Amino acid sequence: MHANRSTNINPPTRFALTKGQEFAEGWPLLLSAGMGVGLSAIHGYTAGIFIGPIGRDFGWGAEKVLLGQALISVLVGFGAPIAGRLLDRIGARPLALSGTVIIAAGTAAIGFVGPSPAAYLGCFAAVAIGIMLASAITWQRPVAEQFQAGRGLALSLVLCGSNVAGALAPLIATFSIERWGWQAAYAILGGYMLVSALPLGWLFFRQAPAEELDQHPSNVAEPEMASEQLPDNLLETREFWLFCASFALAGMGITGYLTFLVPMLTALGFSLLLAASAVSTLSLAAIAGRIVAGLFLDHVFAPWLAALALALPVIGSLAVLTLPAGYAVALFAAILVGFSTGAEFNMISYLTVRYFGLQRYGSVGGIFYGVFTLGCLGGQQIPPLILMRGSYSDVIALLGGCFAVASGLMLFARSYPAAR
Repeated sequence: MHANRSTNINPPTRFALTKGQEFAEGWPLLLSAGMGVGLSAIHGYTAGIFIGPIGRDFGWGAEKVLLGQALISVLVGFGAPIAGRLLDRIGARPLALSGTVIIAAGTAAIGFVGPSPAAYLGCFAAVAIGIMLASAITWQRPVAEQFQAGRGLALSLVLCGSNVAGALAPLIATFSIERWGWQAAYAILGGYMLVSALPLGWLFFRQAPAEELDQHPSNVAEPEMASEQLPDNLLETREFWLFCASFALAGMGITGYLTFLVPMLTALGFSLLLAASAVSTLSLAAIAGRIVAGLFLDHVFAPWLAALALALPVIGSLAVLTLPAGYAVALFAAILVGFSTGAEFNMISYLTVRYFGLQRYGSVGGIFYGVFTLGCLGGQQIPPLILMRGSYSDVIALLGGCFAVASGLMLFARSYPAAR
């Protein structure tokens, strides 16, 4: 890194700390942010589990059950850039805490609606508003600001919260559905969201004081973040479009696997609990992917690391398509997809900071998060259309192709602005 990083910083600022000192001082922030990040992932990890129970009770097909998830994707996809601008204006804490309450309340309310599409979608709209406010971009903002030497690893560890939630939520939802029904399962998930995130967020989730942020290396010391070297017009920046396309395709591939892994395995004759365990395994693999990527992010050119991570699900997809169908093959693919998911989502925040700077973190990161979410919408809505005339093999081929193209796009990214 740069030898003059702390030359413009007057001690005892946190930005002169070593990596070890940053983590020793900042672990409460990481813990609170990690639990908060998990909230926005829970619906994605559990959507497939609710398809059967809701469909049987309401007489809905999978595409109608998933309209709620589609609404979340649409609203968050288009609303995330607006929320990002709010993040730059008013800060992370008010958005994160208010969003947490809204997500939890909207989730619990789903269990109290009848077969009214309007009421059902209204609850998911509330969840979407909460996710817009308390997105991963919001929870990561103070971490990106307050960690310098260990920024890549810190951002990765925060995102592990989504995988912890993703490992627990499918099991909580499945157990609750089998014991008390899907309505109770949503109420229990809402309670889990509130209890797991709000107390820690209230106590520990705070941004650095404004006077400290004015001394941040990204504002005063690092040439790669100097405002004169940042692109004025995003639409004229190659990396902006490359990252938008890659994140959208990655979102489609990731969500497609998350949503249809359970139905695919139950169609093969496996129990719902065993199928849900595959999703939990995917989430645990994502934790490993996040940590490994975090260890390398500050030392390896990030777009190349992203390209490698996105290539892993291509291998998993080929295995599913060419080997005899079974739980072991599906689990192997789930592990590779999970590892890739963990590494890839790290890139949104990290690449935003490295290519576009902290001053526009919310605005640019919100756009990237938005296009990723719209890609997730494709992963939810396109496979059912394929299944109407095709098979799960056709779905897997499509998702593998999304990962392949997303990986290739990352290879065209140029050096970080400092090296141009």
